[in-house]
Amino acid sequence: MRQLPADFFRTPYAFYRQLRAEGPVHQISLRNGVRAWLVVDYDAAREVLRHPDIRKDPHSATGAQARQTAAGSSGVTAANQRLSYHLLNADPPRHSRLRKLVTPAFAPARMDALASRVESIADELLDRIDLAAGPVDLLEEYAFPLPITVICELLGVPVEDREAFREWSAAVVDTSMSTPEGMRKATDAIVDYFDGLVAMRREHGLGDDLISHLLTVTDDGDRLSHDELISMAFLILVAGHETTVNLIGNTVLTLLTDPPRYRALRDDPDAVAPLIEEVLRHNGPVNIATLRYTTAPIALGGTEIPAGELVMVALGSANRDERHFADPAAFDPDRPSNHMAFGYGIHYCLGAGLARMEARIALTRLVARCPELRLAVGDEELRWRESILIRGVQDLPVDLAGAPVDSALL
Repeated sequence: MRQLPADFFRTPYAFYRQLRAEGPVHQISLRNGVRAWLVVDYDAAREVLRHPDIRKDPHSATGAQARQTAAGSSGVTAANQRLSYHLLNADPPRHSRLRKLVTPAFAPARMDALASRVESIADELLDRIDLAAGPVDLLEEYAFPLPITVICELLGVPVEDREAFREWSAAVVDTSMSTPEGMRKATDAIVDYFDGLVAMRREHGLGDDLISHLLTVTDDGDRLSHDELISMAFLILVAGHETTVNLIGNTVLTLLTDPPRYRALRDDPDAVAPLIEEVLRHNGPVNIATLRYTTAPIALGGTEIPAGELVMVALGSANRDERHFADPAAFDPDRPSNHMAFGYGIHYCLGAGLARMEARIALTRLVARCPELRLAVGDEELRWRESILIRGVQDLPVDLAGAPVDSALL
């Protein structure tokens, strides 16, 4: 059984490359003692992400450890349980029903209508940044507040609550920043917050926000239950900003390891879309997809995984599979875009379009406003988040004259 190496969070790609050379699936032990099957190649990942006997609903867990992990992931309090009814924890037919109800809230036309507002938010944030005063943490001052402001406005919650949202989200996704007790407190706080928000909408009238939309959406008389609505709001909160924060951060970091490419984007803003797609493949914001459970024995790449086992798909490894991507460690925005950074199959990220749009605007506004941006630290000073799920740095110090980072880390 394999252990994650000590430097896994800093640079997982050498470990993934070694695993892929040995086979598509490996049994691993995480630092918290949980054992799982880690899928590391592209074809096996696609198979797992659409396999009918590999489920997402924690109640599908049958093995002793899988049941224990499922209980831990959905929580031990009533509030925690109420956050488990969203799309990522659902299988057909319930998943099909939920997705049908929620998808209109993320219609392309609705997302496109947000673009001008996102541009305004980006410019407002950049107006506040004083690079002449010394190093600035670009995550703190730009990459985080932009998407969380967008999500706050979409959900119809006061933007001054975004710091609380940040703490709750970190407690859920960062192993380095949360304890079981901290996670329970965070999920209790989230449920209490959205309970109050829904009650306010019911009492004082609906608006044009997503909470109001989810309160009223119907399909042949079917509608979301209260707990489904709370759980979906939680998913939108966490997934809606975590992915985008780290997509922006990873893209800026990638560009600043190659200053000519950063300057070229200033001169050719249309190059931003393929560049972001390559960042999603090369150093995407989701490292390992959320947990899955086998409900029957399955054969995967010559290995049989018993029923009742945890399965984890390493998207960061699948997107660097040598059998699908020529010279996968190289950053090449001209290559075809067939990555799985947003997942695959029925659980493909519902907010992918929103994340892409926010990242495009964030990058083009940044290079236009800060054409001489540089990293203010060397590679040894970068601190990567200790999260199985999220791939990103904890902070990103920049100024107008800094040190290059070794792109091999990316």
